Amino acid sequence: MRSNYILLSLLLLSAMLLSACDLIPQDQDNTTLILEPTSTSKIMNETPIMEVTPVKEPTVCTNNNDCEDGKLCINNQCGTIADIYITEGCDTKCNFNSVVIETSDKQTFTLNRGQGDYTAAGALEWTLMNGPDYCPGNDVIVPVRIKAKNYGKILSEEYVTVNVGESSREITHPQIKALKFTFKVNSVNEVCK
Repeated sequence: MRSNYILLSLLLLSAMLLSACDLIPQDQDNTTLILEPTSTSKIMNETPIMEVTPVKEPTVCTNNNDCEDGKLCINNQCGTIADIYITEGCDTKCNFNSVVIETSDKQTFTLNRGQGDYTAAGALEWTLMNGPDYCPGNDVIVPVRIKAKNYGKILSEEYVTVNVGESSREITHPQIKALKFTFKVNSVNEVCK
């Protein structure tokens, strides 16, 4: 009878150990995953709490008002002009001054940073923006501020970047649906030192 009691105890202990093994999660290729309990959980008494740090996604925007303070709406993402350039890890730094731009309304301009023009009687105003000195060897990125206006009042403001030899995306006006404007950066005068 005592041997039956010992045998029954061993069977119960084996069953408990086998059922505990089933609690360990396995991934799809049957590799055992190890879950580390946090310091606040007690082993075998609580389910371990896995801490996850959320990744902050870039904010999607259509104009600067959609972004938090200090950020601009650049290519429909909130950020800064400095973020679009590689500025670290090089001894030589470059920047550009004059830019040759051709617009969809068949005008060609040679402008310096800070200068710009308008289209549709001032409904869309565009200006070449300043940026930091950047590392050479990359495509030159030209940031352009676009302001949509109505009777002199600014309706929206956003930034578009264009590489040399490329055209901008189609820029529209929030109130004048027929207005569609693009520009192409034909060349830049880049200076490196």
